[in-house]
Order: sequence, then C-alpha cells, then structure tokens
Amino acid sequence: MFGYFSYNKNIRNIVVLFGTVFNDISVRRLKADGTIEREFKVPIAYGPAMKFLSKLNQKETITLPRMSFEITDYAYDPLRKLQTTKKFKKVKTSTPTELVSIYNPVPYDFNITLTIMVKYSDDGTQILEQILPYFTPEFQVAMNEMSTMGIIRDIPIILNSVATEDTYEGDFITRRALLHTLNFTVKGHIYGRLSDQGIIREVDANIGANFNEKKDVNLEIKPKALEDLNEDEVIDELDHEIVTPEDDFGFTETITDL
Repeated sequence: MFGYFSYNKNIRNIVVLFGTVFNDISVRRLKADGTIEREFKVPIAYGPAMKFLSKLNQKETITLPRMSFEITDYAYDPLRKLQTTKKFKKVKTSTPTELVSIYNPVPYDFNITLTIMVKYSDDGTQILEQILPYFTPEFQVAMNEMSTMGIIRDIPIILNSVATEDTYEGDFITRRALLHTLNFTVKGHIYGRLSDQGIIREVDANIGANFNEKKDVNLEIKPKALEDLNEDEVIDELDHEIVTPEDDFGFTETITDL
C-alpha cells in the first residue's frame, strides 16, 4: 500500500507467541490408589473451535482433550500511542556503513479466544488450574518484536473472561464435549516499513548572524582518518574517503565566508 511493500510478520508473531504460552499443558490419568497411570500433552492448534467439534462425529474423528485458539478482532489502542516521528535505528551487520531504521509502531489490542475441549470434567479442571493462577489478570511474556532491529518488548496477555459449556444433548450418537472458553487480550504492536539509510559522512551548514553588519559563513565538517587506511604510506584525502564507523578518526572543519 502507498507504493511500498511492507511485511514484518507482527501479527503472525503474536499468534506464535500466544500458542507457545499454552503449548506445554498436560493431563494425568490416575489409578485408584492415586498414582499416575498415564500423562499426555494436550495438543493445541490455531483455528475456530467449531471446526474441531464438527469432526467429533466423523469417521476420522479427533481425540479429546485438545485446545484451539483464534484471533477474533483487532482494536487500535490510543492509550499506548507513542511519538509517531521517533525512529529506531541500527547499523547493518553486513554493511557497517549503512543504517536500517523504522518508525515507532502502532499499538493494537489483539482479542484472542482460547477454547479447551474435553470429554471428562476432570480433564478440564486440570487444564484450567495450569492456566488461571498465572493470570492476575495479566501475564507478561518477553517477545522479539522486530528481530531485524533487535527490539525486545514485554507483551501483556490479559485474561478477560472464562465460560463453560456442555455440548452433550443426551442421545447415544453424539459424542460429548465440554468446552471452556477463555477470552484474552494481547497488547501488541504493528510496525511499518523498514528504511535503509547511509552513514552521514559530511555536514554542510550555512550560518548567518542577525545583526546590523550581517556576516554569513559556511561550515563544512568531514571525517578525518588518523591512520593510513589504504596502506600507501601517507595519510591523505584518499584515507579520509574510506573511513568507517569502526575506524579511529577525527574531523576536519572548514569555515568559508559567504
């Protein structure tokens, strides 16, 4: 849009972050004496819960318990708005004489629904008790928002509500599914286009004095090599032209009357 292609995978990273938070939840089956008979990890996938529930009564059925999540909507958050014109800048690793820059991101709230689908009530309570104690109602996760720029930020995940539903209707054909629906808000950001920028090697400024006898001068500042960079046994203009940010250098100032 606006003549430039821009894709920083910000929304995708929010989805990955959210799924990672809940991808290590397990359920235990106990023997009569209270010892563990079996323990297994609860699978989680992105998609609407109804899509998974529709497969319960098909020949190629799915197993419960499992979890699904999806982004339901986005909302701009004006309370977290940052200065629009401020930039993040970073020297390119591959080309130390060039910078890459990006403007402050736009704050967005990502509303995400997590659905827990279980067959047995105890499975649902086991899963809930591995989630709810950590949200009070906010849980923060460190996220690498822009790996290109090295921007790492703590992202709040807020639990808004919890609801329970039993889809079992009493016939002998329909499989039972208990649903626990948790609604979250993830406080994320969306970044714009990355821009390349060369290192400033020369500053040229015209300076004037606002007096009766006006005098204008031109001030020119250039980097000055302090070592023989091109190894020709003399430090001259050729060395000044190839100075890099990693070199030891000074400045040459030239003032000219206008």
